[in-house]
Amino acid sequence: MRAESLAEMAARYIEELIVTGALKPGSQIKEDDIAGTLNISRPPVREALNSLEGEGLVVRKPRRGAFVIEMSEKDIWEVYTLKAELYAMALGDAMDKITADEIEELRFLVAQMKANSEAKEEKILEFQRYHREFHIRIMTIAGNQRLLKFAANLHKQIQRYSFQTLGYETHLKTSNRFHHMIVDLIDAEDKENACKMMKTHVIKAMEFLLSNPDIYKEPDQETGRQEAARSGPAE
Repeated sequence: MRAESLAEMAARYIEELIVTGALKPGSQIKEDDIAGTLNISRPPVREALNSLEGEGLVVRKPRRGAFVIEMSEKDIWEVYTLKAELYAMALGDAMDKITADEIEELRFLVAQMKANSEAKEEKILEFQRYHREFHIRIMTIAGNQRLLKFAANLHKQIQRYSFQTLGYETHLKTSNRFHHMIVDLIDAEDKENACKMMKTHVIKAMEFLLSNPDIYKEPDQETGRQEAARSGPAE
């Protein structure tokens, strides 16, 4: 197995800070702080930030540094609706060639998701890991590498919001049930309904997020909008 580079380690560390909310949307990511915490030099951190910028998690502002990207309701809608289409497309292609052993692999991943269906940080992170593996496995079976890369990029952009919604145990368990039903439909060779269920699963996750705006709207961000509205347009 290839050893993880310092830049990859830094990127993984920063990504986890973003996903768990330790770094909030709009907050600055200080290279010195990350380098000091990880006991590494700044160049690997800079490389990690460049990588995360390419994945849509970080934005660089001239002469100011790197910041956690903020997403509007429209951004979230765009990402989730694209994900729904791509995941359904991948599933349809995968079902043309999936084997019994591969279906059992998917059942195993769903079982691991169920085992981690608790609203605790470490459990949610594990749930997300198996959830990601479930969808990656389907896209790998489908054999479309461009779709896999694009969908993985979209997923990373909203992973921190997914983490927050999975903190609601009812939503966590609902997500697991959707995946269980998807595997049952795959096993039954019901492509039409399996793809519909896949789309529904993603769209329902989006609807849950958008119905809880406190998850994706930071209080200071919302206050800033309200103050700007009260003060009227800039002269």
